[in-house]
Amino acid sequence: MAAPAFNFENIKNLFAAADFAVAVLLIGIIALIIVPLPAFLLDMLLTLSIAFSLVILLVAMYLKEPLDFAAFPSILLIVTLLRLSLNIAASRLILLNGYAGQVINSFGNFVVGGNYIVGVIVFIIITIVEFVVITKGSERVAEVAARFTLDAMPGKQMSIDADLNAGLIDATEARARRRKIEQEATFFGSMDGSNKFVRGDSIASIIIVIINILAGILIGWLQRGMDVMTALSTYTQLTIGSGIIAALTALLISVGTGLVITKSASEMSLGTDVAKQIFAQPRAFAFVAIILTVFAVIPGLPTFPFLVLAAASGVTAVLLIQAQNKKDEAKLGGDEVGSSGSKDMLKKPESILGTLGLDPLSLKAGRNLIPLIDPAQKGPLLERITLIRYQIGQQLGFVIPGVRVMDDLSLPPHQYVIEIRGSRVSTGEAYPGHHRVDMGLHSLKAKKISGIESRDPVSGDYVTWVPDEFLADLQKAEIASIDIIESVAIHFTEVVKRYADEIMTRQNVQSLIELVKNTNAAIVRELIPDLLSLGQVHKVLQLLVRERVSIRDLSTILERLADYAHLSRDVNVLAEYVRQSLARQICESYSDKEGVITVITIDPALEETLTGTIHQSEYGSFLAVDPNMGEKILLQLQRHMRNFKSMKLQPVVLSSPRLRPHFKRFIERSFPDVAVLSYNEIVPQVKVQSIGMVSTD
Repeated sequence: MAAPAFNFENIKNLFAAADFAVAVLLIGIIALIIVPLPAFLLDMLLTLSIAFSLVILLVAMYLKEPLDFAAFPSILLIVTLLRLSLNIAASRLILLNGYAGQVINSFGNFVVGGNYIVGVIVFIIITIVEFVVITKGSERVAEVAARFTLDAMPGKQMSIDADLNAGLIDATEARARRRKIEQEATFFGSMDGSNKFVRGDSIASIIIVIINILAGILIGWLQRGMDVMTALSTYTQLTIGSGIIAALTALLISVGTGLVITKSASEMSLGTDVAKQIFAQPRAFAFVAIILTVFAVIPGLPTFPFLVLAAASGVTAVLLIQAQNKKDEAKLGGDEVGSSGSKDMLKKPESILGTLGLDPLSLKAGRNLIPLIDPAQKGPLLERITLIRYQIGQQLGFVIPGVRVMDDLSLPPHQYVIEIRGSRVSTGEAYPGHHRVDMGLHSLKAKKISGIESRDPVSGDYVTWVPDEFLADLQKAEIASIDIIESVAIHFTEVVKRYADEIMTRQNVQSLIELVKNTNAAIVRELIPDLLSLGQVHKVLQLLVRERVSIRDLSTILERLADYAHLSRDVNVLAEYVRQSLARQICESYSDKEGVITVITIDPALEETLTGTIHQSEYGSFLAVDPNMGEKILLQLQRHMRNFKSMKLQPVVLSSPRLRPHFKRFIERSFPDVAVLSYNEIVPQVKVQSIGMVSTD
């Protein structure tokens, strides 16, 4: 059996992977603690540590926002581990050989002038600055930022939901914003913890320096035959050189950490922010010039440096003032031109057209209901509307558009209105600090409970808004109540379902068909546009959702349309065929847990009479019912509706397939919530229970 061929490309890809490189780096850093290093290799690694610290500092300066460096907490841990490993490796060489390379030796001689006492003092000062000032401040800023970010998350989430409901952003942008909020909370929480690494590193560096000095004195005196002062000078100078390198890199990393954490909400780098914001105040430079001039003439103070800096500050102030004046003149001229240009723009038809758009759905609230919809006050209604849109979308099978929620001070204080494309379709009342009870005020007064009587915007029945202080009395009397959010949500849900056919646009249908193409492209190609146009499919779907039939199973709907489109192009007839194909789904919507649908039926004689009154015209077909007969039918239906209401059941009328759509349209104005099913829509698995019959008697 031949050996497998060596694939160099796979090995190359493996070693080029960033994850593999990081894993090797971590193993190498840990190995530095155990494996002795030659002096020249330690020089290279110390130089690398300094260079890496400078890179991190400069990257922190050029950040536009903290999340641009989201990997910083993990990098901070790696750099801290590298610095400690190099410190340990340097300590090993110092104690074993009395020499740890040219970098440490140079820092011990050049930076502190070969004076180990000065070196100790410089090391202590750098450590204090890095540990007490920068690290401690960064730790506190990270802690506060993490807490404030977590506290602000609910408000930010509600603000995103408000923008989504208002249609200002789409679902994709909303998800991106929520993801960014989560990343901010995780980032600042991680930074709060990662600062402990820097703090611990500072403490470890101090302990390592003390141990190295003491151990170096003992080794030089007892093992190498040095006198105490020579051993102290030799090992202290090397130890301080190593300690200053570690302290310097730690200082650079600490400054970078502080820059990342204290980065403001500006979308520019630190240098751009500083230049733009400081040089935007020329008066500050003018006052500095005056103050420095005063210092220059005070006896005893050096005149030359103060005069030079005063002149520089004065020139800077003059140049900034001139630049600002030119900018103001240009802005003023631009405003004049812009004003004239705006008037010209308003004359253009395309500019006027931009102001004529209407919101598909909107909810306007009176001033007393503003807390329910104000994102700044964590208005709970906004989040509930988002949930309602999702639930109705799942039930009916199409995406409910964004809802613009706003206040309208022209409305009564406790009133709200629901509009579809700028037209008011329903009005309701809600009272903050109250719960709604589906009983009249007269019935509640008998139980010594007071409130405000109103009307249910859905059913028109009397309801009472009871103050929250009576909730205990309601519970004691076993009277059900709902809060204000639930009341508005129920009303809004019913309105959206009732007018779903108006809300669903042709663009919605096009989007749904594009989804079907992904799984059943053949049926789409067969049906549209050869058999039916997009508009005809849209009308069929409107007829379905108008009677609250879900269109989620769009593939089945399109297949049934393709089956019968060659027989008829009448959208009403096609809708009836589709309903029959969705019979199982329709029955499931109206049956109880035992699989029973409670209905009222139509007397066969009346059904035959009504079928004979179906009138065909160029505007469609309808029932041309005698007014007296029509009034009797509606009165009987009203009586049966009371029975359904007392039984807490969805009212359903059962009729013949031919009469069903016409009878539904006939009673729709008076009884919009009554479902009308045909015999062909009842599947064998469902039992039908009749509680009444509509007849002419």
